[in-house]
Amino acid sequence: YQPQLNLTNGKVIGAEALLRWRTQSGEFISPSVFIPLAEYSGLIIEIGDWVINQACMQINILEQHGFDEVGISVNVSMPQFKRDNFVERIIEATHKHQIAPNKLELEITENVVMDEPQVVVDALNRCKKEGISIALDDFGTGFSSLSYLQKLPLDRLKVDRSFISDMDKPGKSFIGDTIINLGKQMNLKVIAEGIENKAQETHLKAQGCDEVQGFYYAKALPEKEFLSFLKKNS
Repeated sequence: YQPQLNLTNGKVIGAEALLRWRTQSGEFISPSVFIPLAEYSGLIIEIGDWVINQACMQINILEQHGFDEVGISVNVSMPQFKRDNFVERIIEATHKHQIAPNKLELEITENVVMDEPQVVVDALNRCKKEGISIALDDFGTGFSSLSYLQKLPLDRLKVDRSFISDMDKPGKSFIGDTIINLGKQMNLKVIAEGIENKAQETHLKAQGCDEVQGFYYAKALPEKEFLSFLKKNS
């Protein structure tokens, strides 16, 4: 779980659930390797169900520790959207684990949206009616249509790390700044990912960015370490 923080007060407002595959020898296989394989083989459906249920369980655990306002974001892929009962499975998970639906956030990339726009829009609208939160990840890195951006029932817009890395350097912040401004114009929460230093944080604050995540604050943490981090930053 990689913590996500309120940029104004530094408090943890959520976390992105990230998959890690550790081999018997203790080494890690990169998600850039195993996620495409899972999508190609169809295993991403079962993995996706497991991740959503784990996220719901984690939200429940956080509530038991008194962290009632902390949500969990889960990445979803196109094969999951194409499944007939995709929305029903998500709703079922929130009911099974007895969590408030708005504490579960689905993260989609613009490339997923543009694969089959209407399928995605329809599924997200149904999720939104149930109270589930929606975030658009990697915005600006693909070939999305701004017309579809208006049709998506979004709560958050994520500024990709590729627009953050040189943001503190002269003339390098234009696209990131534009995305932040676009999100604010659409009344969306804006979260920047990949923050690695104080200069980037300072620039984002000046632009009115709402939330942040990145190695400057914390790497992706196992459950117990995430709970410890929460206790120190709440």
